Amino acid sequence: MVQARRAKVRPVRVIIPLAVAAALLIGGAFAAWRFWPNTTTAGPQAESSTMAVESQAPSTAESSPSPSETPSTDAVSAAAAEALEACQAKVRAADDVLKQGKTGVLHWIDHVRVQTDDLAGKLTTKERKAGFAKTRVKGPGDLRRYNDALSVYEDLEGSCGKVEGADSAVAATLKKCNERSKAQEPVLKATAGGMKDWKAHIKFMQFNKEHPDPDAAGARQSAWMKQYRGAPKNINAFKKATKNFDAPSC
Repeated sequence: MVQARRAKVRPVRVIIPLAVAAALLIGGAFAAWRFWPNTTTAGPQAESSTMAVESQAPSTAESSPSPSETPSTDAVSAAAAEALEACQAKVRAADDVLKQGKTGVLHWIDHVRVQTDDLAGKLTTKERKAGFAKTRVKGPGDLRRYNDALSVYEDLEGSCGKVEGADSAVAATLKKCNERSKAQEPVLKATAGGMKDWKAHIKFMQFNKEHPDPDAAGARQSAWMKQYRGAPKNINAFKKATKNFDAPSC
């Protein structure tokens, strides 16, 4: 009976160590796989799957317009605003030319009127000399201011034409400025004619002042009368152009 009890116990002692050994082998294999170099949890299949998704994504390079082909609204607005600014600068410069030119031509008209009144017997010799002197001293300043304003105007490149894509407010202002610019042209031309005559006579008077010659008095008087008789042409053109000038503000 003692031997039979020992025979039953022996298998249990053998099975338990074998089970423990098997468990250790399985755990070691799992640990080795988990911490094996160059192994990630995602695995090669995950990478290839990602690449496949990326390769299947539609390309937008061909369908997207380039910035140069489709300018933004801000870029169009900025270009229109810049064009308007240049246009207004040009129109204002022309207004200044007309202003300075008008002052000079009016002094020329007054100078010519002195001769007209003298020929009509309305002036004494003293009054005639005082009338000529009053306008003569203003001449050099008239020319300087007119030439300076004209130089500024001619240096500007602004235009008041239409600007593609400009908003309604800018387009409306450009239209008014363009109307004013066109209306300025005949007045600028007439003013230039009057100032040309005034400039010629100012130089003539300056020459006479710097080179007095009693023997040349008759010839110089004849030269002045020629200028005087030719003055009405440009003076009348100036008066007509300024009277007809009618344009919107800019």
